[in-house]
Amino acid sequence: MLVFIHHSGTANFYYATGIKLESSYHAVGKKLDILIVPDMEKERAIKGSRVKEVLSYSEIGYHERRKDMDARSAFVESLKVFLKEKGVKKVQIPPDFPAYIALGLKGFDVQVVDNPFSKKRAVKTAEELEKIRETCKATVDAFEFLKGIVKKGRSCEELREAVELFLFQKGFIARNTIVASSKLTALPHFIGEGEVEGHVIVDIFPKSRKHGYYADFTRTILIEPEPEIEEMLKVVIEAKQRGIAVIREGITCREVHNAVCEVIESYGYHTLRNKAKEGFIHSTGHGVGLEVHEEPKIFESDDELRKGMVFTVEPGLYYKNVGGVRVEDTVVVKKGGCEILTSYPDWVRA
Repeated sequence: MLVFIHHSGTANFYYATGIKLESSYHAVGKKLDILIVPDMEKERAIKGSRVKEVLSYSEIGYHERRKDMDARSAFVESLKVFLKEKGVKKVQIPPDFPAYIALGLKGFDVQVVDNPFSKKRAVKTAEELEKIRETCKATVDAFEFLKGIVKKGRSCEELREAVELFLFQKGFIARNTIVASSKLTALPHFIGEGEVEGHVIVDIFPKSRKHGYYADFTRTILIEPEPEIEEMLKVVIEAKQRGIAVIREGITCREVHNAVCEVIESYGYHTLRNKAKEGFIHSTGHGVGLEVHEEPKIFESDDELRKGMVFTVEPGLYYKNVGGVRVEDTVVVKKGGCEILTSYPDWVRA
């Protein structure tokens, strides 16, 4: 029998089991759907998880074996005996599985595979969509708050702290929010430092403290006239709008990415399609859910979009001698198009 085993502390585990636990393992196969949890977590796991069966460490013999060996060896031996009793011969594990367990599963055919729940998570249920909508609304509200306090001379650090505190007070956690200005905006993931100058990239990607679902949203705020930056921003906005316009169920991730690149290249800027080191130097987008970066990846992939997929569309342009611009929305795929979940004007002036 084949079984897939993954461990707690990951978005996939939470998605598969419906509960957040410590030091726990989920074994799932055609005839198996079992949680193995510390003794103190068993009652909570029975009441709070969606898994068919829950076993404690004691019930697989861990504490008895612990008398004669160290904790890790005792757990590995207990897991091996449990799997053999269930008739398991082949074990699949994700790449982030604890190495000491993987190495200890001697006697089994062990394969490292992509976590199957990563693909399942790409299509959101109606319940998940409502949670993401909630986070998206809070994210847009946070940007509106920040837009009201941003001005030349204020520090990026101060603005970051203010917007993250705003979100925390509303029930959301934001870390490493990007508030970057000047030529440092040419570094796409640099969170920013120093004083605000001619323009600011603000990238906010919080998650709910209650249910854990993320949103992702970026706008470039124009503070003072910068003709070259403004021209770049016009192109990026057009590219984002074009990318969103082609999204619908059944087209590929590559088609969305190419639509964005074609707009940018038509204005003479470079993209990764022509191996650029400056210009549009990242993918068009990524899935958003229990992680801020998950499936699908909107890049050079022939994976088809499906109704219910949630992802970002976030073209940008980055030049070291000028600076950078980016606009980003989170969208959900519909049968004949898509819905923008972070609706807000693209062109923003302080």
